[in-house]
Amino acid sequence: MKIKLFKIVTFVLSAVMLTACGSSGTGGFQSQSAETAANTSEAKDTAVFADTQGPSSLDPAESWNSWYTSRYGITETLYKLDGSLVPQPLLALSCEMEDNTTWVITLRDDVTFQNGEKMTADSVKACWERTLGKNPRLGELLFISQIEASGQRLTVKTTEPVPAFINGLSEPLSAVYYVADEESIAQNPIGTGPFKAVSYEVNKKALVERYDSYWGGTPKLKSAEFNIISDTNALVMAQQAGESDLSVSIPGTSLELFNDTSKYNVDGVAGSRGEVIFINYSNEFLQDINIRKAISMCINKQGCADILNKGASVPTNGLYPDFMDFGAKEDLTGGYNIEGAKKILADSGYADTNGDGIVEKDGRPVSLRIVTYSTKGELPMFCEEISSSLKEAGIDLKVEIYESVAEQEKTGDFDLLMVSFTMCPTGDPLYFANIAFKTNGSSNYGHYSNSEVDSIINQMTCEFDAQKRTELAEEVQRLVCEDVGYIVVGHSKYIYVMSSDLKGLKTNPSEYYLLDAQTYIE
Repeated sequence: MKIKLFKIVTFVLSAVMLTACGSSGTGGFQSQSAETAANTSEAKDTAVFADTQGPSSLDPAESWNSWYTSRYGITETLYKLDGSLVPQPLLALSCEMEDNTTWVITLRDDVTFQNGEKMTADSVKACWERTLGKNPRLGELLFISQIEASGQRLTVKTTEPVPAFINGLSEPLSAVYYVADEESIAQNPIGTGPFKAVSYEVNKKALVERYDSYWGGTPKLKSAEFNIISDTNALVMAQQAGESDLSVSIPGTSLELFNDTSKYNVDGVAGSRGEVIFINYSNEFLQDINIRKAISMCINKQGCADILNKGASVPTNGLYPDFMDFGAKEDLTGGYNIEGAKKILADSGYADTNGDGIVEKDGRPVSLRIVTYSTKGELPMFCEEISSSLKEAGIDLKVEIYESVAEQEKTGDFDLLMVSFTMCPTGDPLYFANIAFKTNGSSNYGHYSNSEVDSIINQMTCEFDAQKRTELAEEVQRLVCEDVGYIVVGHSKYIYVMSSDLKGLKTNPSEYYLLDAQTYIE
């Protein structure tokens, strides 16, 4: 196993290094221009960031754009997640539950929008009403039925009890922005953050500049540029050439290129983005728990994280991230044990009767397909390694790699489906349980169903006591692991690769934040 993993990583890393050192097809990334070097002194006030993805526009209400306006320092939320994914007051001073369906929010009195207008309860109300009209996801977060505004006091009534209401106030979709000028929002939204939007070229570049009257103090940078570089090789080369001060989404297999601490600072923290295997329960073999157990036991989670992904992810004991309160404190999955998997199969009546290396039952060979996509570089590598390990146990697993698996998610055209999925983005366990573990959940692509799990999820929906919610989440996790209903190989680290002179930034496991008022270039 280790030899196979090492060979795969060595090949990938060598390919990246050869491409980085090549003299053609790099778009000028292989060397820093004289003009760039000459302008170093000017660049001290401007930081250049790079990522592989960008928003469809800067309208915070559309799609997932608010994640980017948050990262770009344009918009802010009433609460913000700390390093343990616990919501803390930001634009709000407090949020109190008056009864099970009524929340009273007291807003800060010193916040202005980037046009100088004061943030009030009326402006938050107008903002949320616009977002609710454009994106149903806000309704799924906060379940708002009515909003009353008075001065700096916001009273929100919900359609049902929402124990994770405050967590929802930290999701970027609930960000506060100025709505009076509807036509300009997509290009130049006016938020409360430390930086104002200047321009955005879709899938190319966003420019922001300092908002001098920011309520949190004058930002240290004058401006910032966000480049969208979809090709990860080009992303790596831009960082090496000094054309980017910080890069997000550099593959784990390339991180060794940034070991020189005199030039680079690599900062990463495990988040809630799971490398999740969905199981299609319409497949007759996969309806057999012994097949599911054997598959799980053939996955070397530690090797995938440490060797294939070069430490850019961490293995998990269960389903949720281990570092969270409701994460597994001990291994709930049976561990990595190919010989044990072989025994389970043999004891269940699976045998290789024709000597081709693949076990059969009732004359049918156990042959499966796993589907994944290429834009998360670790997923195809993990799938190929799992396929190799399963072959040792006598299970044939064919790997299919696409640019996107949206169609397969919709149609169920898979046996196993491996995706990168943010499981608890606001720090609350109910989100993923509700959409994936629950019968007929919106992201339950393989149609997993367990009535006991459903019952506990229903209890979580109306349970306000934090300790009790944690216990319920742990119970859901235990039951799903006993079923081998899902397999989570690990959780990705959210990693920044920075030039050593970029200061004031630290990764947050939520993936919501990046540029803030404390960022500067030394």
